[in-house]
Amino acid sequence: MKIISLTAEQLAVPLITPYHLSREYGVFRTATPVLVTMETDEGVTGYGECDPWPLFTGDSADSVMTVLLKHLFPMLLGADPTNINEIHRLMDAVIRNQHIAKSAIDMAAYDVFGKKTGLHVSALLGGKRRDAMRCMWSIGGSTPAESAADVLRAKEAGYFGCMIKVGGADWKRDAERTLAVRDAVGPDFPLIADANQGWDVNTAIRYANAVKDADLVFFEQPLQSWDAEGMAKVRRSIPMPLSADEGVVTVVDAKRLIAADAADVFSIKVTKMGGIRPAKQICEYAEAHGIRVFFNSMIEEGITEAASIAIAATVTNPVEEIGHAFFSPLRLHGDICDYYKYIHVSEGETWIPDKPGLGVVPDPEAIGKYLVRRETVR
Repeated sequence: MKIISLTAEQLAVPLITPYHLSREYGVFRTATPVLVTMETDEGVTGYGECDPWPLFTGDSADSVMTVLLKHLFPMLLGADPTNINEIHRLMDAVIRNQHIAKSAIDMAAYDVFGKKTGLHVSALLGGKRRDAMRCMWSIGGSTPAESAADVLRAKEAGYFGCMIKVGGADWKRDAERTLAVRDAVGPDFPLIADANQGWDVNTAIRYANAVKDADLVFFEQPLQSWDAEGMAKVRRSIPMPLSADEGVVTVVDAKRLIAADAADVFSIKVTKMGGIRPAKQICEYAEAHGIRVFFNSMIEEGITEAASIAIAATVTNPVEEIGHAFFSPLRLHGDICDYYKYIHVSEGETWIPDKPGLGVVPDPEAIGKYLVRRETVR
């Protein structure tokens, strides 16, 4: 089997409600996914997605399109998409890093491989350990009363827990919001807080100790991604587990954080990590070192979510208490595939499909609605 053409489609999909994040990121209003369609000489087509976010990853949709069209696509024509190791070798041979762009190709190759063999991607990764996973929700910054009402609605909708975005200019107000949420939802609804690199060591420690009574499942990435030493200081000084998100993109990052004793949880985002293969490798490295994994999202559409679920189905060390962020397309004005049918919000669970490949089918009409640019390399 050989790749005979690759198409990149740049999209702009508005959020239903602006997402107020940390002071590091501000307000997120529009997702900019880039889709990859991989055509083969045997008539099997695979689909991938990546989700650039300049302030998070350093990639924009425009820069990803350049990397795909000028570097990766020409290198991959004629390659065997079912040889995932070779696909990654070829990508790494032509351009370093660029994990976001490479993730879409990785997903598309796995989708082709699964369709060729008649297997869901989870089977290619060793097989499912579960048929469904709990789903949580996430809220942005707001007033204490608004935050409490938002999380209460998530609980009533059937989600198993909720992430509260903190990391604002006033840590005391974020602490007040967190405690207000706990008072509103009661003691048995799992909560996590994510500061998205918004604070320094001392501020993170003050916040975490101030919200001790909120009984957070974990506290995520309060410091800059590079600051493993600072994360270790925070971890030693707070009453709840600490999660790394922006700080863990590669296996090398995972090794550095573990060596520093700087995290209890790794936040897995398949697109930030370069695709299914490297994300699975990080999950396995975490497992070997006693680190739990939490499947998070980059405000993704359904193809990336389907890839995330395929990995999540196979791991042995997921965070179980709160569920995972498989809800992302519901935050957007529309999904570009049929992923919605796998989200059972009323049951608080996301079901793992058995269909070949990633198990989702793109919607050309929806893609056309949000399309900014489309180019093909043959």
